[in-house]
This record gives sequence, structure tokens and C-alpha cells, in this order.
Amino acid sequence: MTDPHRNSRPTFITTLMNPRRFFLVSALAALIFAPSAPQPLAAQDQQGYSLERCIETGMKNNIETLRARNDVRRSATYKTEAYGQFLPSVRGNATWSRSDEEQLAFRADNFLRSRNSYSYNMQAGLTIFDGMRNFNTVDQSLLQHEAAEAGFAHMRSYIVFSIQQAFYNALRAAQLTRVAESNLERSKGQLERIREMNVVGSVPQADVYRQQVVVGNDELALIEANNNAQNALVDLQALIGLTPVADFKLRSDGVEDAVALEDVASFRAGLGEFAPLVREAEQRRSDFRQAELGVRSADKAVSVAQAGHWPTLTAFAQYNWNNLELADFMLYDRFIYGMQLSVPVFSNFQVSSTVERSELQRLDNELMLEQLRRSIATEVMKALNALEAAEKNVDISAKKLQSAREDQRIASERYDLGAGTLLDLTTANANLTMAESDVVNATFNYRTARKHIEYQLGRNQN
Repeated sequence: MTDPHRNSRPTFITTLMNPRRFFLVSALAALIFAPSAPQPLAAQDQQGYSLERCIETGMKNNIETLRARNDVRRSATYKTEAYGQFLPSVRGNATWSRSDEEQLAFRADNFLRSRNSYSYNMQAGLTIFDGMRNFNTVDQSLLQHEAAEAGFAHMRSYIVFSIQQAFYNALRAAQLTRVAESNLERSKGQLERIREMNVVGSVPQADVYRQQVVVGNDELALIEANNNAQNALVDLQALIGLTPVADFKLRSDGVEDAVALEDVASFRAGLGEFAPLVREAEQRRSDFRQAELGVRSADKAVSVAQAGHWPTLTAFAQYNWNNLELADFMLYDRFIYGMQLSVPVFSNFQVSSTVERSELQRLDNELMLEQLRRSIATEVMKALNALEAAEKNVDISAKKLQSAREDQRIASERYDLGAGTLLDLTTANANLTMAESDVVNATFNYRTARKHIEYQLGRNQN
């Protein structure tokens, strides 16, 4: 029988023929098969990079940091190799050969003729005494591994300071751009005033032309300042291991626009005298620790070289089997073991030359340590001098800005009253812009000087 409801059942074709059903099916398919929408950027990406995030990114991506980390991993392999000297060495061999003529052999009352030959053996050896070479090698590998870790820590410290310096430089460039923008707006406002005054006959047309030149120069200064700001951002991105992008933004969290004189005095009071600071640097800095470990490692290298003058005692064991056919494995095997004593009588001066080279290397490492000690004292002194200059510049630039603002106000009023010249006003505006730029430079120079002294003292290591 024919199903009476058969024609009433919706089919794919009837669905397509029905506009309403077609719309519902299309909407459902779009929801199911449409590609997922791009995920929004993280809030931190939208807001920009803070100093902490720049440092975190640099620690992951900076090439020099990654290479220093690889040095640590590479030194760990030598440590494993040194420990392996206390374990027995085991080697196995298996051989099959075939000759062009048959071989004849009597094996256990059997006469064999074969062109094949089979054998296998296992050998094991263990060093009992080698002049303490193995112990000194382990000590040397541990010192080298620790030195590599110290080198990695110093590289991290250097990269942190470099990122801080680049970050402050980028903020400095951004603030100098705002100073240039403010100066341009001031020049444009002054140009409008001069034009109005020229209309009423208060100033000559020449003043209008001169002010137009000033505005043009200020526009060029703004373009240059903006270019410097973009280049500073590119340098920062390259330092932290990012591909430069045009929309890279910074967040100045915790970085005030001005430096309080109270903070300057407080930080200076916390430093103390020069001699204690040098001792602190030697205790804290990882590169000094690395140099000390280099001296100790070189001393162990001398002991390793001197072990060549001592006899070597080893224990060995060997299991062999050979036959002309693959049979009778338990019949033709042999097990051998024993002790071997090797005494160096004359080594063509190789051991003596190796010892001498090792001693010279130890002397070089000692000299490098002493040179680093002097270098640390020198760099700490220079950092203190730079900090002192930056401290004075913060105070002086603030006073210069206050004076420049007052001079600009007086020059502007005198020009409006006709008692001053445009040259006086232009000079006052230029001095004000320079004073504002000096404040920005002094602020970030001081911040960089503080980070520099912390780096030289080893306080920024984490």
C-alpha cells in the first residue's frame, strides 16, 4: 500500500523549495561550519607592554640569554660524563666472516670444514686508580657547571638592565614628542595672534613671515621627535626578541613623570661609601663569582694533568665465543678476568707539557679575576659619578624650567604691549622648549643612572 503521508514528509529538495525552511537550514549550517571568530587580544596586549612584561619577554626571547642557557645545559653534559668515569665500561662485538677457501679445524673430536667463521665477545673494564684523575675531573665539571650558571645569571642581569635602559629611552622619546607637540601648538597660537595684531597694524607683516618660519621649524622638530620615538620602540622590540610592529605600545606603570627630590636623597643615603659598595659588588655580581670558579676549575685542571705521572690500575673481564658454525655455544666460550697495572715510564714530555699549560691557564684565570676586580671598582666609581651628575641635573633642570616659563610669560606680555620684539619672544619660546626637554632628559637620565648603579652592584639579579 502507498503511504498516505509519504508526500507530506519534508525532503532535501522540498526544503530547498521552501524559502522559510531554506533560510533555517542555511542559518544552522552557517553556525555549525563557519570558521571560529578570531580571538580578541589579551587585555595586556591591548593596553601595551609594561617594564615588567618587557623584561619577562626578553628573558624568553633574547638571543644572548638563550645562548647563555645553552651553555648551562652544555656544561651539564660534561658533568654527566665525569660521573660516568666511576662506572664500568661495557662493549659487545659480534663478527661473521667468509673466506675464499674452506677452513679446517678439529673441534672436540669433530673435523670441521667451512668457509664461514662466527664469533662474539663481551668486554667490561673498571678503573680502580688513575692518580685521582676521575675525582678531580668530577670536581672540575661541577665547578664549570656552576660557572656556567653564574654566567647565565650575569647575562640575565645585563639583559634586564639593557631592557630597562631601552624602556626608559622609549618613554623619554615619547615625552620629548609631547614637548615638541606642545611647542608647535604654542607657535601656531602665537602665529594667529601676530596675524590679528598685523591686521590692526600693531606689528609689521615681516613678523608674520618670521613666525611662519618658526612654525615650519617646529613642525620639522616634531617630525624628528616622532621618528626618534618610533626608532626607540623598534630598538626595544628587537632587544626583547619581538618582530617590530608599528602599533607597539608601552605602559608606564609605576614610572612617574617627575622625580621627587626626596626620593633622590633617600636613594643616595642608602648607598653608603665607595669601599663597602665595591665589596658588595664582588659578593653579589655573578660575573665575579664566575671568574672565581674559573680559577678553581683551572686548579683542578692542573691536578688532572698531574695524574698522568701516576700509574693506572684497572680491572677487566671478557667473555668470548668463536666457531666455524653457529653451534655449540656453551662448548667453545671462554671467560677471562684480571687486573692491569700501567706505569708511565716516559711519555715524550707530553704529560709535563700538559701540566705546564694547565698551570699557565690557571695563572691567566687568576690575572683575569684580578682584572675584573679592578674593573668592578672602576665601573662602580663611574656609576656613582654618573648618578651624582644626574641628581644635580634633576634639581637644576627643574629650576631652569621655572625660570624659562617666567621669561616666556614676560616676553609674551611685552610683545603684546609693543615693548618687546618678536626675536625676544622667539628666543623665550625656544628656551622654554629646551628647558622642558631638559627636564624630561634629566628625569630619565636619573632613572637610568639608578638602574646602572644597581646593575654594577649586582642588585638587579633575580
